[in-house]
Amino acid sequence: MRFQKGNIMKRIFALALFCCLLVSWITACAAPTELPTPTSVPPTPTPEPVDPVSRLHWFGTSAVLYNGSQVIYFDPITLSGELPTADIILITHAHSDHWSLNDLKQIVGPNTTLVISPNVITVYEAAKDDLGILATVLAEGETTEIKGVSLAAVPAFDRRGHLRENGGVGYIVTVDDTRIYHAGGTASYPEMAQRECDIAILPMYTTDDLMVMMDLIPARVFVVGHTSYYTVQAVAKLAADDLAEDQIVADLKPGEFVP
Repeated sequence: MRFQKGNIMKRIFALALFCCLLVSWITACAAPTELPTPTSVPPTPTPEPVDPVSRLHWFGTSAVLYNGSQVIYFDPITLSGELPTADIILITHAHSDHWSLNDLKQIVGPNTTLVISPNVITVYEAAKDDLGILATVLAEGETTEIKGVSLAAVPAFDRRGHLRENGGVGYIVTVDDTRIYHAGGTASYPEMAQRECDIAILPMYTTDDLMVMMDLIPARVFVVGHTSYYTVQAVAKLAADDLAEDQIVADLKPGEFVP
């Protein structure tokens, strides 16, 4: 009997010990796990948005480069400096201060798209083998989209060397949420009031007519071409009282960017 009693006591003791260990294990598992304190990560700074207007580069006359998501040249002549290869080139008419084969050859690449007005067809045909790219003709009233850039050809004419029937145009270009109106060789006409844009690139036909254009066109920035830098300064002063508060005439020397 003593032997049996001893065995029973051992079993009871072992069972009690097992129960204690089991309770301790359950309690430990139920206790909340302490997570490490997260290390704060500084937020990634948001880059300042680039004003697309600041991407416009004026070479003088009517030659302008827009260097944004697409590299677009308007009437490229007298080019200088480091010149990116063109995605799109727009030619308004065939006068030698708007069309220059030598300048075009500096910026043409295998993927360049050349857009010309009907007025440019003859000089283009004479130069196309040397130039090495095909051209898309966009006549007054026509629109197209090239490489995500919207293009519209609008009238451009005056009473001297740019008759409407000669086929010259201006261009309205929409790129990077920016609307650019390059007027080409033109005088003012009433429909210019419909040319709402961020930038209007205008020729100096006469000072009085330029003032009429700026009064008609709802633009944020006016770039005045076909004249000297000193005339641009004079125009800026002359127009200052007539422009809205959010409008400016870009005070540019050839080779500078629009502010």
